[in-house]
Amino acid sequence: MSKWTHDTFFRGRISVKQPPDGYRFSVDAVILGNLARIKPGNRILDLGTGCGVLPLILCYRNPELSQVFGVEIQPELAEIAAVNTRENRMGDRITILERDVKSMAPADTGGPVDAVVCNPPHFAPNSGRINPDSQKAVARHEIRITLPDLTAAAGRMLGAGGRMIVIYPSERLVDLLDAMRRAHIEPKELRMIHPGPSTQARRVLVHAALEKNPGVKVSPPLYIRRDANSYTDELEAMFAP
Repeated sequence: MSKWTHDTFFRGRISVKQPPDGYRFSVDAVILGNLARIKPGNRILDLGTGCGVLPLILCYRNPELSQVFGVEIQPELAEIAAVNTRENRMGDRITILERDVKSMAPADTGGPVDAVVCNPPHFAPNSGRINPDSQKAVARHEIRITLPDLTAAAGRMLGAGGRMIVIYPSERLVDLLDAMRRAHIEPKELRMIHPGPSTQARRVLVHAALEKNPGVKVSPPLYIRRDANSYTDELEAMFAP
């Protein structure tokens, strides 16, 4: 195992070990972990958990969550995620599974889950330059799994009326919505995410639900920064303890 870096957030209440040069989480995970609408007692599945930061945020922000399962196909990242879970004393609520999402079934999580969260690879396999670092390549490009694979897995794992919550590049929004509908997951709410007030959206947050009627709401946009040196108040609150 390579050496890890050690990062903290929520003013030191959560600590995360990460590879220094491979996959590292971004602000996308913080946004998704704060804005995913989770109900007390829910069982959650994170598809492609990386170093396990999203389950940590979800459990920290939602102390009444029942269980979060983080699935990761890359062995070193799955090991780091398990270490992060133990060191943050959340092993009673977070379970890390080293699995291929494409082969998952509800039996892997002791039955269907209430919600699936996901920050998928951003790029199609034939799009752009593949990073020479294998961890980064798998995290960024659809090398080991495609977007339809992810939505199909969510459709299998969700219970009746279960929800899928995804943060994704806005330029691929149509691809995401199409993949969701093919898996009988109906988009219900969109929120565009902009780097700043005068910039185009770069990300979109989508809340969707299994086997629900059509009809989507577009929420007010989220701005990450007010200027080059500071986050907006809404982003600052996401990092607050």
